[in-house]
Amino acid sequence: MKKQFNAMLDLFKNQSGVAVIMVALSIFMLTGFTAFVVDAGSLYFEKSRLQKGLDAAVLGGAQVLMVSEGEAKIVATEIAFDNGFTIEGSEISTGDNYIEINKTVNKDLFFARVLGFNNADVSAYARAETIQTLTGGDGIVPVALEQGEYVEGEPYTMNFQPGNNGNASISGNFGFLAMDGPGGKELKEGIMYGSTLETYDPSDPDTYEWTQTGLSWGNVKAGFEYRIEEDKDNPDCASYQTADNTCSRVITVPMVETYEGANGKTMVKIIGFAAFWIESVNQHEVSGRFIEYVRGGTFGSGEDFGVSGVKLVN
Repeated sequence: MKKQFNAMLDLFKNQSGVAVIMVALSIFMLTGFTAFVVDAGSLYFEKSRLQKGLDAAVLGGAQVLMVSEGEAKIVATEIAFDNGFTIEGSEISTGDNYIEINKTVNKDLFFARVLGFNNADVSAYARAETIQTLTGGDGIVPVALEQGEYVEGEPYTMNFQPGNNGNASISGNFGFLAMDGPGGKELKEGIMYGSTLETYDPSDPDTYEWTQTGLSWGNVKAGFEYRIEEDKDNPDCASYQTADNTCSRVITVPMVETYEGANGKTMVKIIGFAAFWIESVNQHEVSGRFIEYVRGGTFGSGEDFGVSGVKLVN
């Protein structure tokens, strides 16, 4: 009996030693698992933060690609810095229609240090490209021009002269569209703030636009002068070479196929959109230049008049 009792004691002692070993192994495994979960989560968060920062940077840079590739790099670098990342020259590249950033950052680890891992690299890549052509959007100024008048970069004057009938040279029309109503006040507000418009759809007669007759020069002049005044504190907007989509004096105008036959109030076909930088407003004249321009909106197939959008490309 005594021998049996001693044997049982020895068994319990042996099991106690095994339990200690098992507990030690469990603590080690739990520490490793904790290290993995905490540090993996930290790396995932850093990856997400880096990707979002680079996406914002290339989208912002692409907005000014039409100004210059150098300006696009500056803007992208500034946006990335605002999001906590410094972009080196070798990490960013541009082309005629794209900007991309490829960056790697080193992230310190915490619990994984007990396993011998002090840090890890986190990488992200972002690319944005310009896309053409604008087929609709907000902020469209209701002053339409004929497609043959578009010449990028050349000085151009919108003539609103009595007897000359504006660009259309058709009785009663000066190039205005009744997008928000037939009144002078509606025309003025349309010039100041823009309206929603899209190119025509042959299957949908509602996508043709009515012209607005009458000169209403006081309202037209006030609308264009308002836009110039909005940019008085932004020197970049004072030149067509540096103006971008932050400038109120850069307007998006509809381009019509033709005004031929548009006697009085009639419907015209919008075939695309162009960007026009306003240089000056004189007596019955608005002078400026057609420029390449990046903005938001709906893009698809159609006539290209230099207005582009941007998109992220994986």
